[in-house]
Amino acid sequence: MYSNKLSVQLVGEVLYRYGITDIIISPGSRNAPLTIHFTNHKEYTCYSIVDERSAAFFALGMAQSKKKPVAICCTSGTASANYYPAIIEAFYQNVPIVVLTADRPENYVDIFDGQTIRQKDIYRNHIYGSYQLSESENDESITQNFLDLKKALNTCILKSGPVHINIPFSEPLYEQSDKLEISFEKLTLPEKNYPSETYDALLPLWNQYAKKMILVGMQQPDAQLKNLLEKLADREDTVILTEITSNLNSTKFYPTIDRYVFPFGEEKMEEYKPDLLLTLGQNIVSKKIKVFLRNSNLKAHWHLDEYWHPDTFFALTEKIIDYPADFLHKLVKLPQTESDYSLLWRKLKSEKKNRHDEFIKNVPYSDLWVMNTLNDKIPDFYNLQVSNSSMIRYAQLFNFNSKNNIFCNRGASGIDGATSTAVGFAVADPAPTVLITGDMGFFYDSNALWNKYIPTNFRIILVNNGGGDIFKIIPGPDTSNSLDEYFVTRHNRTARLLAKEYNFEYNEVHNQEGLIQNIDSFFSLTDKPKLLEINTKGQPNSNILRAYFNFLNQ
Repeated sequence: MYSNKLSVQLVGEVLYRYGITDIIISPGSRNAPLTIHFTNHKEYTCYSIVDERSAAFFALGMAQSKKKPVAICCTSGTASANYYPAIIEAFYQNVPIVVLTADRPENYVDIFDGQTIRQKDIYRNHIYGSYQLSESENDESITQNFLDLKKALNTCILKSGPVHINIPFSEPLYEQSDKLEISFEKLTLPEKNYPSETYDALLPLWNQYAKKMILVGMQQPDAQLKNLLEKLADREDTVILTEITSNLNSTKFYPTIDRYVFPFGEEKMEEYKPDLLLTLGQNIVSKKIKVFLRNSNLKAHWHLDEYWHPDTFFALTEKIIDYPADFLHKLVKLPQTESDYSLLWRKLKSEKKNRHDEFIKNVPYSDLWVMNTLNDKIPDFYNLQVSNSSMIRYAQLFNFNSKNNIFCNRGASGIDGATSTAVGFAVADPAPTVLITGDMGFFYDSNALWNKYIPTNFRIILVNNGGGDIFKIIPGPDTSNSLDEYFVTRHNRTARLLAKEYNFEYNEVHNQEGLIQNIDSFFSLTDKPKLLEINTKGQPNSNILRAYFNFLNQ
């Protein structure tokens, strides 16, 4: 059975022909025609997620894993507004999501009809395309709807980001038909094509600079890119700095950026700063490298990316819109420039690693000790999702296993959907997924566990320090009398009852011995997902982290 509304049949058929068959549906009445159509079609895999905010982040994680568009579908009114945080994240992270929002007829807007808001173009500041379908079923309207749908999905694929399709429905909503009146044999899908030769004029400029730094931010794993960067890293004039979200791991690179640049005095700044900065990927977590490079008076900054070309360091001189590997293939053929730049950084890397190892060897039980232990203990081939705020900052101080793919919602860097994203990723990916999260983000997004799809190999590691400890780490809040109540927001909650409610195997540890005794069995296979809560409440976490950085700089 199908919805008898031709606009719904058209949406369904076009999505299917584009290979978009994962549909995350939040319950409602106005979207009933879409729900009926998708759930009665064997070609679609449908998921029911009640909380629209969680549903959209669930789709984000699924699309991260599958590297293809996922559709979300909701009713009218504030349901559509609840999608917005995940749409913002997808926009800045270049994750393709097709947003299907049902709506009241256009003439019902602003007449106080229930669940009716100004829904058309609601996401206009963070979307790659907004389209309003017509309810009319005449040939002209159907043709225009078809053209708009094709444009929307082409944009979603080519931009690798979210698009919005708003669909007004008049009652009745539940009428069905056993006849599919709209179908296609196939549709031509768009193909990306970047003319690499456009940027050939930049190649002779590369070796005009004796000190070259390549900084790689958030991106999907890419073996070809890693191979090319390793070739550049062998040169005396080039250093490669990577964040853990770059998914690039090599002994030739410089991960754990914050170890190296905290802080550079004026003399060292002059020695270590690059003349030319080449950036790849998206958001950079490290504030320290941002400050360092913004103060470096860069002679040139090139950003190489298919999508974004941000002027993060206020020095952008070239926007290279290309597949990174295609451009780097040409760079590696150039001769290197005589320079001691790489030698300088290698000495710094060795020095800081020795200082790091010495401090960690004696660090007491704390968030820092916990992250070091997790770095050693997370098994190979796990997908690692890390929440924002302090957890991703701690994770940046360690290399983590080169056989783990690492993700974090650093598009907009909010705490609101890390668990939902991790659950969506885990559902889509056959390899096990583990989420490392802080307590504030976990409790904020606890509706992420309110669904029946969580696989038994999903793991959550909750580091509960009793509040938003990030506000004791960053400068500023600790000078306020409002620190504990309004910034850190101290609490005494644990996840025990949530784990019981959602049928997770649960364990809580409070010290080094407890974690070491339980961490290996935590990753063993059972018939339930697992949640390990590591309680670090009362530990001087922020003081230990400050002591760590001071020790590095001695």
